[in-house]
Amino acid sequence: MKVLFLVLFIANVFLFGLGAGWFGIVPSDMNMGAGTKAPVEFKPQSIHFVQAQ
Repeated sequence: MKVLFLVLFIANVFLFGLGAGWFGIVPSDMNMGAGTKAPVEFKPQSIHFVQAQ
C-alpha cells in the first residue's frame, strides 16, 4: 500500500510540474502560430449517427 501511495504521489508531482512549467514551457505561454494546429471544434448539429440494420 505504501508503494501505491508513493507511485501516485510521484505521478501527481510530475503532472503538477508539467503544468507549472518545471520541465519546460508553461502551457499558458504557448502561442498559436503557423506551426501550431488549431484545436478541433466539434459541432453537435453536424454529427450524424448511422443506424445499423
